[in-house]
Amino acid sequence: MNRDRQRFLQLYVAENEANSERHATWLELFFDLVFVVAISQLAHTLHHHLDWAGIGSFAVLFVPVWWLWIDFSYYADQFDVEWGIYRLIMLGVMFGTIVLAQTIPEALHDGSASFAAAYTALRSIIVGLYFQAWRLVPQSRELTKRYTISFTISLVLWVASIVLPPPIRFILWGVALFIEISNGPITYATIRSVPVQVSHMDERFGLFVIIVLGEAIISVSSGVSDIKWQLQETLTAASGFITAVSLWWLYFECADSSVINQALQSQQRRALLRSYVYGYSHVLVFAGIVAAGVGIQSAIEAADTAQLKLAARTVLCGGISLYLVGLSVVQWAAPRPIPNRIFGRRMLGAIGCFVLVLLGGFLAPVALMGLLAVILIGLVWLESIESKNYKNV
Repeated sequence: MNRDRQRFLQLYVAENEANSERHATWLELFFDLVFVVAISQLAHTLHHHLDWAGIGSFAVLFVPVWWLWIDFSYYADQFDVEWGIYRLIMLGVMFGTIVLAQTIPEALHDGSASFAAAYTALRSIIVGLYFQAWRLVPQSRELTKRYTISFTISLVLWVASIVLPPPIRFILWGVALFIEISNGPITYATIRSVPVQVSHMDERFGLFVIIVLGEAIISVSSGVSDIKWQLQETLTAASGFITAVSLWWLYFECADSSVINQALQSQQRRALLRSYVYGYSHVLVFAGIVAAGVGIQSAIEAADTAQLKLAARTVLCGGISLYLVGLSVVQWAAPRPIPNRIFGRRMLGAIGCFVLVLLGGFLAPVALMGLLAVILIGLVWLESIESKNYKNV
């Protein structure tokens, strides 16, 4: 069995050297769907606790959930998980993610030990996978050794956090996440040679954008489920849908599906580090979309009131602002960065949305939602015109 695994993994590395293009597998697509549960739980928890404590909890918990998806997705990008025992392991991870999602509502309260235990179990699997890769794939041994060591150190901290009380528990989470997140860029910047790899992580990022946008669409649907379809409610719902569509348009109009693959193929340290800026900035895109979706739902539900509460405006306007900043950094870090004029307009749009967190208190929810939709439609219209020239450069 071990001989067969080694032969298969070595064959996969050889295929990586030969093939010039890869796409997400059916298992990877199935795996991504499970994270809908975790993302939905984060969104629902924020919606039910739409105050400053709820916003803080959302921000804190979004990072480990996002990072868990990153780790398993990138492992699948490096090594094949479509074969034998590895497929069963990934299916087990999917079930573990569902369990983890159920601990999210109380993860920073009485259920923090349960969250830590579920997260630790999933972290132990990724450590085991990298150890197995270190043992069986000599071509990437230096890389997988670094990952195994750093992830093992962070795993010890996660295990300790289960038995230690807050706030020490939360401090250990932060330290463990810092070790895990910083490991990648440090490793790729310092190892002697980067293993040959044909990456499809850009496609995985795009697919995950679709997943979180799906959560935003669900939020719009939830918002309209109990409305009476009066004029204000209808206009607010329509503006919310247009906003979600605009977020999709802005991401995919200038999307580059070969950023990480080009960086790995070039073997240049600067390009590799730039690809990490590209990859890590996606957390702002993901979190911004989910927060904006919750804000849209709140605006629709409050369409017949005089104003949207400050916390709801922060989630709605701040979420869109965060998305625009994150998206701009993501596409700036690509080998062909977006033009400065597009970057500048997005920053102005982000500032305008953020200003509406305060000034939006003078507007009815329908007016606020409509103004946000107008800002995004303006960006979409201008970028659609310019992207034709940009793509042909």
